[in-house]
Amino acid sequence: MPKSIKNRITQEIRNEIADEIIAKNLIYNGKVRHSDFLNRLFDLKEMPSTDYRPEYNNAYKDIYQHADMNPGDWDKGWVFTDERLNLTHCADEVYLKFLDLTVNPAMRDNDGTAKQLIDIYNKSLKSIGIGFQQEIELQNGAPKYSRAILAELQSGQTTKSLEIKRYLDSDYVKQKIDLMNQNVDQATDIAIGTGKELLETVCKSVLKQKNVMTNKDWTLSQLIKNTITSLDVKPKTVANPENAERSIRQILGGIASIVQGISELRNSYGSGHGKDDDFKGLDPIYARLFIAMVADISLFILNLNGKAELEE
Repeated sequence: MPKSIKNRITQEIRNEIADEIIAKNLIYNGKVRHSDFLNRLFDLKEMPSTDYRPEYNNAYKDIYQHADMNPGDWDKGWVFTDERLNLTHCADEVYLKFLDLTVNPAMRDNDGTAKQLIDIYNKSLKSIGIGFQQEIELQNGAPKYSRAILAELQSGQTTKSLEIKRYLDSDYVKQKIDLMNQNVDQATDIAIGTGKELLETVCKSVLKQKNVMTNKDWTLSQLIKNTITSLDVKPKTVANPENAERSIRQILGGIASIVQGISELRNSYGSGHGKDDDFKGLDPIYARLFIAMVADISLFILNLNGKAELEE
């Protein structure tokens, strides 16, 4: 297979990960046979065999015979050096899918080894801004992990995104969140435009649940104000809940100013409006601030409202 693919995950990083897995005697395929694990990622039956015997005439049968049935035939790190799989030089996305599968709860027992692998991956991938973080949901009691850019891991943005997805469990919302996060450092206009659309969706879903009619001519600021008005913000456990509610609503009034800034930012630097051919997007540091604000406001509304149901 070709070895000239330009990758961010260098050969040195991949070797470092492989060396640690081998040194700590961790099993990449967990409780699943090597042949079945790898067949999820590669079409092993279309790959050649290293065994000359006709009964083992493709990679699936070859790996089954020598890695599953007779594990002593090959060295412990064979999977990382096998030229058919090309894990040392394959495209980043192929390599990351391999790492993803190694920590999939369906692949291994809930014995803590997934967390050991995650620690290895995060240590080695940190230098290029990639990391893994545990998701809120569990699968059969076992932790699930998802990939994220390092900036998300450091700021907690991934956790916020997962929480929003939990409240608004729809493919549309998940696509918007993923699109927003994926473009924050590259196509900031897409990230900003998508963030505004996400905030609009959150507000409209809450208002719809509360049977509040929306006006298509409302600005984002007006949409936010009407959403907050519909929410119960009165604390239930304080000595004077009425005074507390007045103070809280006064504080929440400041959100309108923030939202107005978001709208103006989107109009100038977000997607959805025609741009000149020499248009330059906003610096990523401001796009990350914008996305953090969208996530915080969205979660505040959703947390106050409880579980909101979204109908597409």
